[in-house]
Amino acid sequence: MMSYLDLRVLRLLIEQVSANSSEEASENALNMNADLSTDVLLLIFIRYLQLIGLMSWSSPGSIAYNSTEVSNKVHLPEIPKFDKLPHRPGLCGLRNIGNTCYMNSAIQCLSQIPQLIEWGNSQQKIKSQRTVTQAYISLIQSMWSGQNSCVTPNIIKKRVAQHASIFSDYAQKDSHEFMNSLLNALQSESEGQTSTVTDFFRIQTQSGVTCLHCGTDDSIEETTFCLPLPLGDEPRVSLDSLLNDFIKEEQLDGQYYCSSCQDLREAKQKTSICQPLPPVIIVQLKRFTFDETNEKLDTFVDYPISDWKVNDVLYDLVAVSMHVGNLKGGHYTTYARLNGTDQWYYFNDSEYMPIENTRCIVTRNAYILVYLQKKIDNKSS
Repeated sequence: MMSYLDLRVLRLLIEQVSANSSEEASENALNMNADLSTDVLLLIFIRYLQLIGLMSWSSPGSIAYNSTEVSNKVHLPEIPKFDKLPHRPGLCGLRNIGNTCYMNSAIQCLSQIPQLIEWGNSQQKIKSQRTVTQAYISLIQSMWSGQNSCVTPNIIKKRVAQHASIFSDYAQKDSHEFMNSLLNALQSESEGQTSTVTDFFRIQTQSGVTCLHCGTDDSIEETTFCLPLPLGDEPRVSLDSLLNDFIKEEQLDGQYYCSSCQDLREAKQKTSICQPLPPVIIVQLKRFTFDETNEKLDTFVDYPISDWKVNDVLYDLVAVSMHVGNLKGGHYTTYARLNGTDQWYYFNDSEYMPIENTRCIVTRNAYILVYLQKKIDNKSS
């Protein structure tokens, strides 16, 4: 008798094959057919090895997000049985092509950023998808055409994997790592031109170290597309508190070599977020320790849905990547506001539903927060 996992795998394969003759095929048939058939064959081979016992099911565990490996302390909203919502631009699911819930969650978070949508839809129709940029533009246009209730993101996975080989297989991965790799790939393909990624997401920080003996300051500036905020072992904390901890001045553990004193000295360090701030701030709540314990931190972070203040600039929440489970097995989903409107939706791979009560958006499962800078009303009162 086939197990739940076997049936789900079979269902995924059928969805992939049927998708080949639907929405994607009309735009990029030859390229899509070749790439999709490769994906399907590889996934079948992986599942065959697992079924005969030569490969463990635990490696790609996220496909069975409701298996016993996922903590019973958390749960996912159930998709109710109702007639499918009418096609609407941006209201589009993403098929899971084999433990790719991490990728689907990351893409759904980015797909609700108005500036990115406008940029993608303003590009010419893409006939070839040989680069990450081409594949991502095509994906945005498919999701926002208003003609598709679900698309298969196999091409974007392949192209990102060409820049970051960790995504070349079908094992469970990290949604933040995929999002960061996607943005870095788009940046690297800009060929020295003004990058859309830089314009929308670049966060500049300055890290300074001050010698407590002579007062000499050493500082370096860094650029990132994400603000990583470490968590402690406290049960509950606010996002403002995490941000304050990130930028507060602290004395360094151990000694620091001062170039002026030419000796080891005690020193203090401070990180500052530089102006101007980007239109979009992506926050990673660093829940995974990746140490010898591989512990996941279940700290409940209170984050505002609107009016988050960073350096006196206000931001509104537009998307959250959620994770349930642990490092050995889990599942990613997304809460997102449709194109900056007030209507929230819950995206779970190919399925989605509207959210009426936004209180469910703030939970201890939050992993990535995407904030959009509020528009400033320059009209005089």
